[in-house]
Amino acid sequence: MADVKRARIILWGLGALGSRVVKAFGAGVDDLEIAGAVDHDPRLAGKTLAGAFPGAGVPAVPIHADLPDCLAALEEPAAVLFHMTESHVPAIQSQLEQAMEAGLDVISASEGMFHPGLRFPEVAGALDECAVANGVSLVGCGINPGFVFDSLVLVLGRVSTAVTGVTASRVIDVTGTGLHDIDHVGFGLPTEEFEAKLATGRIVGHMSMPESIAALGERFGLPVDRIEERWEPHTSEDPVDSASDLGTIEPGRVVGISQHGRGFVGEEAVIRLNLLMFYRPERFGHEQADDIVIEGTHRVHASLTPAAVSIQGAGLMIMNAVHDVIAAPPGLRSVLDFSMGGRRRGGFRLVLDPARPHVPGTTWVVRQPLE
Repeated sequence: MADVKRARIILWGLGALGSRVVKAFGAGVDDLEIAGAVDHDPRLAGKTLAGAFPGAGVPAVPIHADLPDCLAALEEPAAVLFHMTESHVPAIQSQLEQAMEAGLDVISASEGMFHPGLRFPEVAGALDECAVANGVSLVGCGINPGFVFDSLVLVLGRVSTAVTGVTASRVIDVTGTGLHDIDHVGFGLPTEEFEAKLATGRIVGHMSMPESIAALGERFGLPVDRIEERWEPHTSEDPVDSASDLGTIEPGRVVGISQHGRGFVGEEAVIRLNLLMFYRPERFGHEQADDIVIEGTHRVHASLTPAAVSIQGAGLMIMNAVHDVIAAPPGLRSVLDFSMGGRRRGGFRLVLDPARPHVPGTTWVVRQPLE
């Protein structure tokens, strides 16, 4: 069998998401390899991945404090950079441009980069121009947005036409989630403080629900003219262990958030997205699941139980997008344009085994390397 072509990857950001990507690499990936790593955290910079993540089974790749130092130290060029630093699109624009100007295709974990043209059209235009000028591709993807509320919905929608409505609901357990990932969500706050910060825009809950609604409206031809969101905090009468830096969340503080997004055509909500985020949701009567209903010529109802795991799933989505972004034409791209089947992971096709006779009920096959 021919060797699978291995793409060399640089990891930028080794926090909650980046650390899970490191561990996923350690479990074995046949067509990717870590070439370099970047993180400005003094607890990590200057170490190696193997030293910073003992037992993960990853190589002793140096962790540099910035991208130029990382690139200068490479013995062979890298192909793709995983960008996993923060979410706000204008704040990461210069980082993304720096990577693209170095000739790297980029996959960003930023929720806003899933569909940046909605709220940041000028930044999106500048990033597209930078990508084209440098002959590289840029895409944002993760588990949500990027999969549950958009890619998965659209895959299911392939068996329907004349779609008139979409409802997608997701219940997840946020136990163990780090502070950086929940800072904008509002867990652990007294309800009064949660409501006050919500009113000022400091709390936004899950980011980029409007982006998923806009993408679904565009793809299904639903002429949405208004997107609304609302949030409901939930508390517990008992202390709740967050299994994170938040420690124990005392009674009266937020341990769950229900977030609802609606895409309207006139006064009718044609797209409904519901996200319930709880510490131990089962304690509150909620089962972890992803549930999707599509109304059209063929009504589709599908569920994933349990729900796709958030941070781990986001890391794996990024890893599985590598060969799509390498093959994509230069520019700012959408994960929704990538192949429905994803990458070929084994580097082979299966064909009938000529050495074995056909037997009813059994098909013998052999591997044939891809050219």
